Amino acid sequence: MENASKALVIAGAILISILLIGLGVYVYTIASDTITQADLSGPAAQAQNSQFTSYFGDRVSAASVKNLMSAIRSNNISSQTAEEEKEIKVYYNGAESDTSTISRTVKPGKTYWVNTENDKAIGKEDATTSTAAYYNSGFLRIISVWEGSHGTATQGGNGD
Repeated sequence: MENASKALVIAGAILISILLIGLGVYVYTIASDTITQADLSGPAAQAQNSQFTSYFGDRVSAASVKNLMSAIRSNNISSQTAEEEKEIKVYYNGAESDTSTISRTVKPGKTYWVNTENDKAIGKEDATTSTAAYYNSGFLRIISVWEGSHGTATQGGNGD
């Protein structure tokens, strides 16, 4: 009888150990799902956008515009292979253009206005018909380049 009670105590201890291990695995699974689903697009978008916004301004040189076009071209190539919502369109003097054309068009000695036309965001489903400057995820979507100044005097236009 004494052996039977010891066997029951051991079986109970094993059962409790299995339950504790199962509970630990369950908590780990929930925690890892929460970490995986965390929205990290805000900081990622800021980091991504900073490589382009550093070129924004009213008296941007032709060389800086060419460097910006090169950065956009690289970004667009990598976003197409990764199938991510990060492709950037470029407008030159109000018309959609490609980075190669703009690089050939800008002239040394001239200054350019480089920025976004607005701060609106748009979802991927409406991305072909909208002029919003950002995707909903926060990534840049459209950058405008104007020869000379563009907009109001508060942007420091140079009168070109």
